[in-house]
Amino acid sequence: MKNANRSNKPGHITRGDIFDDLGFSPAETLEAKIKADIWQALMTHIDQRKYSQADLVVRLKAHQPDVSNLLKGKISKVSITKLIQFAGRLNLDARIKVTPLRSAKNSSASNVSAKGRFVSGHAFWRAEDVAARERL
Repeated sequence: MKNANRSNKPGHITRGDIFDDLGFSPAETLEAKIKADIWQALMTHIDQRKYSQADLVVRLKAHQPDVSNLLKGKISKVSITKLIQFAGRLNLDARIKVTPLRSAKNSSASNVSAKGRFVSGHAFWRAEDVAARERL
């Protein structure tokens, strides 16, 4: 047994936000959290409807590699705008709300409601508006 003498204790314990521990800036942290919230809601919707990758290429009007990245959770390769567009194309109401921070503990302004609305902390961008602008 190679690791018999090794302790089973973690090497590092996070005492706050994992993004802080990894050295991300507040802006990078906020972007990652917003993307993760939108992605999670998209994946829930996709899983519930059992869409195949081929279905999503058509429904999302996206290239296969982009759909593959979405399904594999490679959200660093997908912009927030693109995720909102995808939500609109799947008939989800996507919104981003910007408000002042209340405290250091609430520095994550991203949140997703059970109805598929994405709220991230005064200006709303609805998925339909993004899709309409895209058609112009």
